[in-house]
Amino acid sequence: MATVTSVSQQRHERRLAKLEDVERQIKSGSLVVRQMTAAERAKYPPRPRSQRRG
Repeated sequence: MATVTSVSQQRHERRLAKLEDVERQIKSGSLVVRQMTAAERAKYPPRPRSQRRG
C-alpha cells in the first residue's frame, strides 16, 4: 500500500532531489558555480524580490 504524502511534502522532496543533483554535478566537475563579473552584473541586475503570499 502506498503512503499518502501532502503536496508540500512532495514539493520538499523534489527540492531536496534537485539540490542533491546540483551537489553531485558540482563534485563531478560538470557544473561550476562562480561569482558574476561586474559586466555580467550590469547586464543582468538583480530582480526585485516578490512578496510572499500568506
